Amino acid sequence: MENPVDNTIIESSSGVVLKREEKIKAFLKSRDNLLLMIILGFTIIFRLYYFFKLGAQPIWWDEGDYLSLAKIWAFDLPRPEWMTHFLGMRPLFLPLLWAGMFKIGFGEISLRFFTELIPSVGAVLVIFLLGKEMYGRKVGWIASIMMSSYWVWNFYTFRLLTDIPAVFLGLLSFYYFFAWYDKRGKASGLYLSLLFGVLAFTVRFPYALVLVTCAFYLLITRKLKILKDKTLWKGLVLLILLLSPYLIYLISINFAPLQFYFGDSAASLKNPIQWNLFPETYGFLHSFWAITGIIGLLTFVSLFLGLDVLWKQKDKSLNPNLLLFLWLFVHFLFYVVIIRAANDRWILMATTGLFLVSSRGIIIVYNLIKPYSKEVALGVVLIFVIGGFYQNIIHSTQLIDSKIGSYGAVKDAGLWLKGNTPDDSRVITASIVQNMYYSERLAYDYNHELPDECFDGVTFTVRSEYCQKLHEELFDKKVMLIDPDYFIISVFEPAFTPDWAYSYPQRHNLTFVKAFPDSSSGSQPLLIIYKFS
Repeated sequence: MENPVDNTIIESSSGVVLKREEKIKAFLKSRDNLLLMIILGFTIIFRLYYFFKLGAQPIWWDEGDYLSLAKIWAFDLPRPEWMTHFLGMRPLFLPLLWAGMFKIGFGEISLRFFTELIPSVGAVLVIFLLGKEMYGRKVGWIASIMMSSYWVWNFYTFRLLTDIPAVFLGLLSFYYFFAWYDKRGKASGLYLSLLFGVLAFTVRFPYALVLVTCAFYLLITRKLKILKDKTLWKGLVLLILLLSPYLIYLISINFAPLQFYFGDSAASLKNPIQWNLFPETYGFLHSFWAITGIIGLLTFVSLFLGLDVLWKQKDKSLNPNLLLFLWLFVHFLFYVVIIRAANDRWILMATTGLFLVSSRGIIIVYNLIKPYSKEVALGVVLIFVIGGFYQNIIHSTQLIDSKIGSYGAVKDAGLWLKGNTPDDSRVITASIVQNMYYSERLAYDYNHELPDECFDGVTFTVRSEYCQKLHEELFDKKVMLIDPDYFIISVFEPAFTPDWAYSYPQRHNLTFVKAFPDSSSGSQPLLIIYKFS
């Protein structure tokens, strides 16, 4: 005899499955959702292809900074001489996270997947959601296409650096701030925005600008009303709690990061104002999207013409423009006027804002042509979108492929040292952080108490006969002090390699140990290991 209760459970389960299938079918029938799935599908496939192709590709200096510190903490390795300098200028969240992952058994590949690849894909979805909330689905789609194919974004997805996760967290902060808190009045939106904003800051210091942007936005749109907003006061308490561990740490190191950015030796005090950074950033987009990005700037005209409306907040239609303008203005002000230096990855957060500007430029072109011919308007849109997509994908693949083997000799040398030398070995090398990561041996550079007159702040040793001679004499004292076992000379890090170092092994009768040629061509050695007698 059948159990009616079992039949009821089976029927109920079947009903749930059918409802899920119907929801999935309805979701996929929507052209809007299907287009988003295509964009995300391409994003995932492209990244997985290169993820498996590149694997644990050799790391660069900045990657080694974070990874070596993570290994030091995870495996209780000896503290190198340069560790204090690192702690004074680098944010700690990512190396702490990586140290925890190393500690529980994760390897480098897992770090690449969970902390770089997933945020890279996630940011494409978040820029769509943010663009949709600010300007509609069309802007969201186009911006997500731009992000999924942007060559800088794609290249650094496969580098163990802070930029990809920081941008992802920054976008989440903007999304919850605008879509949940500002538009819908949800207190949770503010709290989540603060959480992700603080995380972005602890991953990369300049991403404090995300929350600074939000603060300026609230001051303009709500003015003194913010003093009466209980949600904002609760948010302020949450912000202090979230920042308190880092504030305590900053106090303990005498606010060293601020000295790095704004102190007497900071490059910002020596360089001229970098007005060229704004047009250079447009150049990174390539021609198709740079053109529409310039057109998109016209959308800010309404913001300035409607300042009275914006200030009184009787009509909130200009608010998205205000947030986007502040987003760009605050970030470019920081790099152009304050830091006075930047490169393609430093300004990724600002570039992400330009995706929205450029997307709006494409919509402007579409709306101008549409009254005359909808088909022509759509064709022009496709030319701009696909043209820019093609330019960026080609640039992405060429750049990624060309850098696959770079620093391979540094990696090979480090792994050789790990497998063939005692644990307490000491190594002199210009590539200190990469070597320490791969070899897990104490690594020292060539410098030792270099006087100010021989330090140019860029290549470290002034290329004069006096400074080079003095530097080598100081280095000899360093050798006496630390008693190193190995000396590495290579073509890498020439800025950190004084002239005298290249002939040092021959002049001091060091023993040749092993040479590492270019793996792709097998040509002359790129790196040589010597042993001190």
